[in-house]
Amino acid sequence: MKVVKSYEMKEIDRYTIEEIGIPGIVLMENAAMSVVSETIQLLKESNNVVICCGTGNNGGDGFAIGRILSCNNIKVSIIIIGDSSKIKGDAKINYDIARQLNIDIHEFNDERQMDELKNIVSDCDVIYDAIFGTGLCREVTGKYLEAIKIINRANAYRIAIDIPSGVNADDGQILGNSVCADKTVTFCLPKVGLLLYPGANYVGDLVVADIGIPNISIDRINSHTTIMDDNLARYFMPNRVKMSHKGSYGKVLVIAGTSKMTGAAVLTSLSAYRTGAGLVKTFIEESVSSVVTTKVPEAVVETYSRANNNISNDDKEKLLEMLGWADTIAIGPGLGNDNITREILEIVISNFNKTVVVDADGINALSKDKEILNNRKCEIIVTPHLGEMSRLTDYDIGEITNNTIKVAVELSRTYKITCVLKSARTIISSPNGMVNINIYGNSGMATAGSGDVLTGIIVSLLGQGLNASDAAILGVYIHSKAGDKAKDDKGEHGLIANDIICNIPYVIKSSLNE
Repeated sequence: MKVVKSYEMKEIDRYTIEEIGIPGIVLMENAAMSVVSETIQLLKESNNVVICCGTGNNGGDGFAIGRILSCNNIKVSIIIIGDSSKIKGDAKINYDIARQLNIDIHEFNDERQMDELKNIVSDCDVIYDAIFGTGLCREVTGKYLEAIKIINRANAYRIAIDIPSGVNADDGQILGNSVCADKTVTFCLPKVGLLLYPGANYVGDLVVADIGIPNISIDRINSHTTIMDDNLARYFMPNRVKMSHKGSYGKVLVIAGTSKMTGAAVLTSLSAYRTGAGLVKTFIEESVSSVVTTKVPEAVVETYSRANNNISNDDKEKLLEMLGWADTIAIGPGLGNDNITREILEIVISNFNKTVVVDADGINALSKDKEILNNRKCEIIVTPHLGEMSRLTDYDIGEITNNTIKVAVELSRTYKITCVLKSARTIISSPNGMVNINIYGNSGMATAGSGDVLTGIIVSLLGQGLNASDAAILGVYIHSKAGDKAKDDKGEHGLIANDIICNIPYVIKSSLNE
C-alpha cells in the first residue's frame, strides 16, 4: 500500500476535484460518513459528543460529522477553535448547515475562554478532533495549544479525523503538542507521519477509510513510500514446488560467531532454515564450532582459526571455495570487532558476485573502512540498528531518530545498497529511493539476538530467489509478525529471540493459506 506525504495527498485531492470533476463537497461528505461508520458503535451508549473543529477543511469534516450524528439523535456540541469568519468553501457550506439545524455551536477565539471549553468537555463521552489536518507545518501555540491540552485531559474517548492535530503528516514529529487519539480515521491512504514515531504514539488504532477517490488519482502519484500488508506478503512469499530438492531453496553461507558470541551464529543459521533455506553452511571460529553442530544439527559447519591477527592463507582459500558454493551470504553477527572480521568482509564483498547481508560486527567493520565498497562485486544489504547507523553515517543517534527515512535513503543512494534501519518503525530503503515502513512488531523484540534472527530470515529469502529489496521488506515483515505471535503467547517482557524463530513457520504458513 502506498503511503503519502501531505503534498502528495493534496495533489491527489486536487486532481480528483479539478480534473476528474468529483466536487470537494462530495469528498467531504464521504469522509464524514466514513468516520461515522467507523465510530458509530462507540456512540450507542454515549450521552454527549463534542466535535472540536478548526476553520479549514478538517473542520469542515467535523461540521459534517456533527450534522450526521445530530440527524441520528445523538447529542452533539460543536466547538470552533478560531475565528468562524475565516471558514470558507466546502467547510463553510457544512458550517452553515449545522447552524441552520440549530446544532449547539460554541466559538473559542481567545485563550481566556478556555475555562468554558473545560466545562463543555468535562462530561462528554467522545471527542472528535477536527482542528488541524495534514497541512499543518507550524508549531501549535496559543488557543490551539490550550485546546489540545484540554482535549487530552478530558475523560473521553478521542477520535482524530485524518490525523491527530499537532502531528506533522510528513515525518511524525510533534509540533509543540498533539491530540492523543484513541482512534484515527485517515482518508484514502496512510500518511507518513501517522506511521513514524513519535507521531505513531498519538494515533491509537489507525483506520484507512475509502472516501471515493478513484484509483486513477492515486496511481498518478509516484509515491516512494509503501507499507507491507498481508496480501503483498503472500505475493512476495517464495513458492515451493513438488519436484525439487534441497538445492532448489538456496545454499546459504553464514559467517558469524566467535568464542564470546557463539549464539549469534546459532540464531542466524537456525532462522535461515526455519524460513525455508535448503542448505545452510556456517563458517565459524574453530574453537567453538561444536556449539553450532549441537544446536543446529542440520547446518554444515566449516571452521577457521583466530589464533593470529590475520586470516591464514589456508582459511582464505577455504573461504573463497565457499563463495563459489553459496547463493547468498550473511556476515557479521557475533563475528568480533577486529582485523580478521575486516579481512573476511573484504574477501567476501570483493569476490562474491551475488547478494550479501552485512549485519552487526560486519557493519562495524564497514563503518571503519567504507572504501571496501569501491571494489565490491556483490549487491549489499546492511541491517544497522541506530547505533550502528550512527557509525556508518556520522549522524548522531538523535538526528537519525528524527529523520529515519531521510538518513536511510541517503545511505542507500550514496553507496547503492539496500538499508534495513532497525528501530520501533524499521525503515527499508533501496538504491532507487523506494522506502518501506514496517508497521508490525513490539517492544518485546528489543532483546539480544533478535537482529541475528532477522539476518537469517533475509538471507534465507535471498537464497530462495528474492531480490535484495523484496527479501529485505518481506524479511522484516516475517520477523515482526513472528515477534507479534510470540508476544501473544509469552507477553512482551519474557520474549526472547528463540521465541521469534519458533513462530517463523507459522507466520509463513498463515501468509500462504489466507
